[in-house]
Amino acid sequence: MRLRWMTGVVAAVFAVTVGAQAPADGSDQKRRLVEQKIRLVETLINSPAAKGAAEGREADSRGLIEQGKRAIDEARKALADTRFDDAAKLADEALRSVSSASRRMSPGEGALPESAQRKNLQDLGDQVGMYRSSIEELSKDAQKGAAAKALLGRVDGLTTESKKLAEAGRVGEAGKKMAEAYKLAVEELSRLRAGQEVLLSLKFDTPADEYAYEKKRFASNEIMVDMMVAEGRAAGDKRRLVDGFVEEGRRLGAQADEQAKAGQHAEAVKLMEQASAQLIRALQSMGVPVF
Repeated sequence: MRLRWMTGVVAAVFAVTVGAQAPADGSDQKRRLVEQKIRLVETLINSPAAKGAAEGREADSRGLIEQGKRAIDEARKALADTRFDDAAKLADEALRSVSSASRRMSPGEGALPESAQRKNLQDLGDQVGMYRSSIEELSKDAQKGAAAKALLGRVDGLTTESKKLAEAGRVGEAGKKMAEAYKLAVEELSRLRAGQEVLLSLKFDTPADEYAYEKKRFASNEIMVDMMVAEGRAAGDKRRLVDGFVEEGRRLGAQADEQAKAGQHAEAVKLMEQASAQLIRALQSMGVPVF
C-alpha cells in the first residue's frame, strides 16, 4: 500500500520554458534534445485529442495540426543537415501548434471516436470516485460536515445525470456532465481542505496498476485545464504561463509512456507524477485551489 501526502494550500507558481535553447556543450546533446521534442510532437499528433482536432469541423484546429506536421518535417530536414538551432526552433513551433490544436477541443466533443469518449468518461468517473471518498470522509467532520454533505449531493447529482445520458447513447454530453462533477469535486474539496494536510491511501497490486492510475489522473487534470481555459481563466499573458506548464507536462508524460512501454513502470510512475504536477501548477495559476 502506498500513502500519498498532499496539501490544500495553493503553491507559488513559476514559468516553465519548454522552448529553451539546446545546451552548447556538444552536437550529440543538441541532437538528442531535438529528437526528443520531435518524438513528443509525434505523440501529441497521434493522441485522440489531436486526431479529433484534425478531423473536426473547427478550421483553426485543423490548420494548427497541419502547421505542426509541416514544422516537424522541416525540423527533420534541419536535423539531417546538422542545423541544430534551426531544428530546435522548428520543433518548438510544431509543439506549440499541436498543443494549441489539442486544447481547442472541448471535453467529449463529438469529433472524437465513441470509444475514446467512453474511455474519457470512465477515467473521469474513476477520478470522481476517488474525490467522492474524500468528501464522504470529510462529511463526518464536526465543523465542515454539513458543507461536505451538501457537496456530496451535488456531485452525486451530476454523476447520476452523466450515467443517464450515457445509457441513452449521448456519450459526449455524458462526458461533459462528468467533467462538471470532477471540476466541482476538485474545487470544492480543495476549498474545504484549505490549509489541511490530506492523506490518501491508495493500494496497487503492481507498478503497472499504479502507472495506469497516474495516467488516468493526468488525463483528468488535462480535461480540467481545458475547461478552465474555455472559461477564460487564462486570458492575456497568463495563457503563455499555462501553455508552458501544459507542454512540460505532456513532455514528461510522453517520456513516462516510453518507460512504461519498456516495462519500467516504477520509473514511469515517478515521471507521470511529475507530469501531473505541471498540470496542477497550470490549474493553480488559473485560480483553482487543487492539491
